[in-house]
Amino acid sequence: ALHASGGLGQSRFPSAAAAMEEEPVVPELGGVEAVKLPQSEAIMEAIIRSTKPLPIGPKDDDVRCCSSLERFLQRVGDRLVPYWRCRWLTFSVLLTSLVARIAMIERHFFAAYVLSIYILNQLLLFISPATEDDDLPMSSTSGEYRPFVRALSEFHLWARGAAATSVALLVSLVDALDMEVDGWALVLYFLLLFGYTMKQQIAHMIQHRYVPWSGSKKAAREKGKKSEAYDV
Repeated sequence: ALHASGGLGQSRFPSAAAAMEEEPVVPELGGVEAVKLPQSEAIMEAIIRSTKPLPIGPKDDDVRCCSSLERFLQRVGDRLVPYWRCRWLTFSVLLTSLVARIAMIERHFFAAYVLSIYILNQLLLFISPATEDDDLPMSSTSGEYRPFVRALSEFHLWARGAAATSVALLVSLVDALDMEVDGWALVLYFLLLFGYTMKQQIAHMIQHRYVPWSGSKKAAREKGKKSEAYDV
């Protein structure tokens, strides 16, 4: 009886070794999650094995057209860089033509005002340094030559000014684009804005001790020699 009861107890309560040998039962995932994982893996595998490029970004024809246009404009700009006198003479002719037309027709004052604000903004970039305020080097007396690096180059100033003036001249030919404004009030606003912005720019130059042009290397060396002579 005892032997039978022992066997019965062993059958009802399995040993610890037998319990450890049994594999743990992992709960199955829900139906939606179990379907999403294989689908995502299959999609990624199909993308990796695919030899065709994905249709992301502009088409090849658009890229070729833009790149060819950029290369053409770059070539034209490189050829025009040395002829700075001719370039600025052309800009002066365009600006004089616009002023003469507006004075004759006595309309399109708002287009002239917008053009003036745009040219003023580009001029401020031209006389501003390319570095941030914290990175501006103070003027030293050691004789080190530090050229002035502009935020906007001379060629880009001319190109943007000439393009904007040409657009304003074309706008003055369309009467439907005219806006009824007081021309003298716009002139007053522009003069006030010009005075304020120039005051801020001059204060910035005084604070960081720089001028919007590059000095000569010879003057920098002479300045360094004088500072060494007075250094005690």
